[in-house]
Amino acid sequence: MCRLLIVSDDLQEQLMLQKSINDSFMNIKILPPATTEAEALKITEEFLPEILLISIDHIEIDGFIVKRKIVKSLPNIKVIILTEHESFQSLHQALRCGVIDYLLTPVDFDELKVAVDRCVRSLNQVSLMDVLNNKPTVLAKEQINTMLDYIHEHYNEEINLTTLADIMHLNRHYVSRFFKEAVGMNFIDYLTAYRIEKAKQLLMKTEESITEISGTVGYIDSTYFSKLFKKKVGQSPHQFRKQYHGEHTPADLRIIYQ
Repeated sequence: MCRLLIVSDDLQEQLMLQKSINDSFMNIKILPPATTEAEALKITEEFLPEILLISIDHIEIDGFIVKRKIVKSLPNIKVIILTEHESFQSLHQALRCGVIDYLLTPVDFDELKVAVDRCVRSLNQVSLMDVLNNKPTVLAKEQINTMLDYIHEHYNEEINLTTLADIMHLNRHYVSRFFKEAVGMNFIDYLTAYRIEKAKQLLMKTEESITEISGTVGYIDSTYFSKLFKKKVGQSPHQFRKQYHGEHTPADLRIIYQ
């Protein structure tokens, strides 16, 4: 989960930016917005944002000065500049400051989505390299848990690596490596194991038919489900139910990256 800080003294602008980002990204947490330099620096110190969306048209503060102070404490933060003035001087200064993008206001929300997507992709690639180098960061841990949370909420749907790649704003190859390195098993093995655990719970605690349970955990073909269940558990769903029906539900399979 990437933390994003909006710095703007325009309440309507704040709300519109928050809505647009929340509608487009499920892996971004928007921090309380800041309207002054003091608020921006305080929130930065407390929450350590990874993305900064800052207006440089404040009357009371200089957006570039605030940006430089934040970057000094968080050198890897990704920055998007907002301004209503299209000037070469501002653009040149923004580029010199290493911002990800420079957007004119009122904001074109398609352009905002592209800019935020670039920030997220950049952060995720850094997280992947941290994991591959065996030095996971807080961001890397949050990213893998975002993937796991998505699987746990949507395991009964048709999901695959491409689904995760779209959510995480990474390409499929990166997601595959990232997941395997962080979790210790590949995506399909984890999804299968989680589905089987959910099927065990239903077999033990409900009277649903094997066909119903198969569909509930994401397998349309109940014959395939039964074969897969026996391969993974060593018993058919019917045999498992006969032996364990009514017993305590086993703990969910939940691999948290720590």
